Amino acid sequence: ASYSVGHREPTRDDFTQSTPESRPKPEVLRNVEAGIRRQTEKNRFGVNFYLMNYKNQLVLTGKINDVGNYTRINIGHSYRAGVELEGRLQLLKNLTWAANATFSRNKIHNYREFVDDYDTGEQQVNEYRETDISFSPNLIASSNLSYSPLQDLTVAFVSKYVGEQYLDNTSNTHRKLDRFFVNDLRINYLLKPKFVKEIGIGLLVNNLFDVKYASNGYTWGYLYGGQQVTENFYYPQAGINFLTTLNLRF
Repeated sequence: ASYSVGHREPTRDDFTQSTPESRPKPEVLRNVEAGIRRQTEKNRFGVNFYLMNYKNQLVLTGKINDVGNYTRINIGHSYRAGVELEGRLQLLKNLTWAANATFSRNKIHNYREFVDDYDTGEQQVNEYRETDISFSPNLIASSNLSYSPLQDLTVAFVSKYVGEQYLDNTSNTHRKLDRFFVNDLRINYLLKPKFVKEIGIGLLVNNLFDVKYASNGYTWGYLYGGQQVTENFYYPQAGINFLTTLNLRF
């Protein structure tokens, strides 16, 4: 078990884009964790619980300063809490499965969103009692199934799952990234000739099943003609692609 405290100063932009009345305060993080691990000759298991409690976390709310720039401001209370699971099983002599998963809640209390109103030239304020922290999926999991048919040959099937996440701090379902599940194939082979100690040849096939997904993006909204307008922008990731490696040890 552990208890830790961390402080983070605002960035230079946080100071230069603020006014004397809105100077940001440092973020304060108090983190409590407790876990247990067990390992045998062939297998390993672990579970860890955590609570990350923030004070004065700096986030974007849409609020503009005196010259019209968007600035980060301190919010009163936010937290991340969850459980992390990990394990490794020796299924057969030459077959191993390792996996991990994180289940979490990532919340902001009493969040205020500022929206540009092009009809009036002002900003409208929307208040939320509890919302999700942006870019914070509630579930992340990965798996690595590794098989060694020969002593110097390893084939691994690697999977990753990321749950849905929001592009801002409003928990608006129209401003989110969809969940995605991607798989990779990794092959490594070692040669040991006389003229060098070792030659490693690798092949990595990323996004094996050519899944179409986006892992990042941003959103922008405003009021115009009495209507709420939301514009989302996404960064699509590559489809199936290949990487080869050659490593020499002398």
